[in-house]
Amino acid sequence: MDSRQPELSRLTLMCSDHEVAEFTWNHDRQAVTGKTHVLDAAHAPLMATDPSGNITRDRLSSWFKNRGIPDFRPDAADRLRAVGYPSAASLMASGFGTSLSDQYWIRPAGSASTWRDVNCFENDFSEELGELLLPHDASSVPSLIEKIRGNADLLASSPDAALNGNLPKRWTIEGGQRMLVKSGRSSGRFQEPFNEKIASVLCSRLLDEGDYVAYELEDGGFMKWTSRCKPMTDQVTEFVPAWALLCSSKRPSDLGLHDFYVSACAAHGLDVREDVEKMLVIDYLMANFDRHWNNFGVLIDSESREWLRAAPVFDTGEALWCDRELSQPFDGYTTPRAGMMRPFARKIDEQLGRYCRNLSWFDPSGLKGFSEEACDILLGNPFIANERGRIDKIREAIDLRAMMLTRHAHEISGGRGFMVPDMGAVCATGAAKRTGLHL
Repeated sequence: MDSRQPELSRLTLMCSDHEVAEFTWNHDRQAVTGKTHVLDAAHAPLMATDPSGNITRDRLSSWFKNRGIPDFRPDAADRLRAVGYPSAASLMASGFGTSLSDQYWIRPAGSASTWRDVNCFENDFSEELGELLLPHDASSVPSLIEKIRGNADLLASSPDAALNGNLPKRWTIEGGQRMLVKSGRSSGRFQEPFNEKIASVLCSRLLDEGDYVAYELEDGGFMKWTSRCKPMTDQVTEFVPAWALLCSSKRPSDLGLHDFYVSACAAHGLDVREDVEKMLVIDYLMANFDRHWNNFGVLIDSESREWLRAAPVFDTGEALWCDRELSQPFDGYTTPRAGMMRPFARKIDEQLGRYCRNLSWFDPSGLKGFSEEACDILLGNPFIANERGRIDKIREAIDLRAMMLTRHAHEISGGRGFMVPDMGAVCATGAAKRTGLHL
């Protein structure tokens, strides 16, 4: 344990300027310990409460640990330890634990800091931690470690400790605008940033502007491609992941995950059925295998706690068969374990037929030329462009999905003027059988 960190930290969980709860963080045990004094449960993170709305020590501890950088993010755990912190949670407990996804933060005992003083939406923040976690050049890591170890204040204001997810990422400020920067991984052919750009192109063709987060692709050189996007929140708007709804509610045994989520939102005045359809359609066309309960949800007003709307579609990087070898079929995904619903069924493609039963918003003309545009973007990645046959296989798989989606929309609409793409000699029934699609 670094000498800067006491074994125990007495902290106050804050929501903007609301004191939510006082608790003790045990750095050795990586858990909330002792008595937790609840001050304002109404402004607590949903995941920190039980179905009765009570803040419990175990749930608060789980929320705090899940808020930060996961241990399985490449290189992250080693680099945090190198600057003296056993985990992202301990780093947050030693600073303010701010985020650009919500208004929660940690006030150390004796501090007189306010939300206006610490929030990253309005205040500049140190970017050294982000640079360490997503370096422009690996050779810069030793000097960054030395710089950070010599100045703990560099980390206190950083929102990067409270940035979860498995891909390398960081926050930066560009011309006063907060931007999330995400990289790819060698195991995915560094395709993820390209996929984010492609998903944004697809969303712009099918959805309204406010329905999705727009990503841009930045070419920083070989293996240094990144996607960049603005936050979908601000200093008064909180993102609540669907996982928080599931953890804080008691789901009836006879209610499936999709119907539970829709009904839970309806109880707060939100009809999210069309929003879910849009998400599932985009995921279907992108062959997204990483839509899980932490990357969709709702936006709420952090002060009034009013549920405002479904969160826009975001985080579609792990898609377009970036994990598949060319010898494997470019078809749908099946999650390996029954408990890993992505998000509502183990066989991901089955969600289209099960839960997209309206599609009145869907205009198939928006798909014209999409596969070509997608592949043009992918050609900027030499790991894809130089693998003989991969681009053609991706294009054919996208076109097949576009055809199957349009046929499904035609069938459930009873005609409604849909024009089904002409796939020549390809029979829809045979195509569905070959690709494992169930519509």
